[in-house]
Amino acid sequence: MAFELPKEAFIALAALGWADGSIRPSEKAGLLKAASSCGVAGGDLAEVEAALTKETKLDGFVPGDMSDWQRLLTYGLAVWLARLDGVQSTDESAVLKELAKRLDLDQQKTDRASAAAFDVFCLPEGGRPDRFDFVALDKRMREKLPHLAPKG
Repeated sequence: MAFELPKEAFIALAALGWADGSIRPSEKAGLLKAASSCGVAGGDLAEVEAALTKETKLDGFVPGDMSDWQRLLTYGLAVWLARLDGVQSTDESAVLKELAKRLDLDQQKTDRASAAAFDVFCLPEGGRPDRFDFVALDKRMREKLPHLAPKG
């Protein structure tokens, strides 16, 4: 099932990527492809590319009109990406904490999103989504958090 995620989500993910001081070319390419597959296009995609090209912080991040699910999914994606390399740095942890505040997510929701992302992370290779396959991760999070996912 395709879904849309606004540019704001990808700007937040770019800020997480920059937490350790750099973004690898593979991360930039993967996030741009994911943004495009999630409906980000035109000038919005250019803004995401700019956030991935020049160091970006959460200072200017505003979730705007993101739905509750988009906010929760953005946080879950951020947790997923922070864990993929096997080490979540203290800088990444600080960005995740700030992101939760800016997304207006309470501790219970961040705990659930983190647990769902971790469950997906622990799946065996055959069942785990590829690194930037956000559509597959959205599907898995809907399975793990059906009471929070939008209906339909």
